[in-house]
Order: sequence, then C-alpha cells, then structure tokens
Amino acid sequence: MKIALLGYGKMGKVIERIALERGHEIVLKKDESNTYDGLENADVAIDFSVPMVAVENISTAFNNNIFT
Repeated sequence: MKIALLGYGKMGKVIERIALERGHEIVLKKDESNTYDGLENADVAIDFSVPMVAVENISTAFNNNIFT
C-alpha cells in the first residue's frame, strides 16, 4: 500500500517505521516545511497533524481521491 503521512512528528515517524516493516511504501511525509507533492500517488492518507491544518489536509486528500 502507498501511504501519505500528513503530519510527520513522533507518531508519523512511528507509523512510517511500522508501515515499512510491513512492506508498505511511504509516498509523502507532509509537515509544515513541504508541499503535498506525491499525494496523488497515495492509496491512503493518515493524518497526524495539528487541528489548525487537519481540515486542509483532509480536504486536499479528498480532492485527490485519497481517503483518510
């Protein structure tokens, strides 16, 4: 599965490690310093962001037909 991590703090890093151990691919690690580039390649997005950007992250994922 191709995964986009929206929010790449402590929890995002833990999920990345577990996903990679299970053979999944991380196509985006989104934090405040980068864009959504790569989101269109994801099968699923997992949001671990802060409340101020969560709605934007979820809306952007839905607009790209990626479900969170």
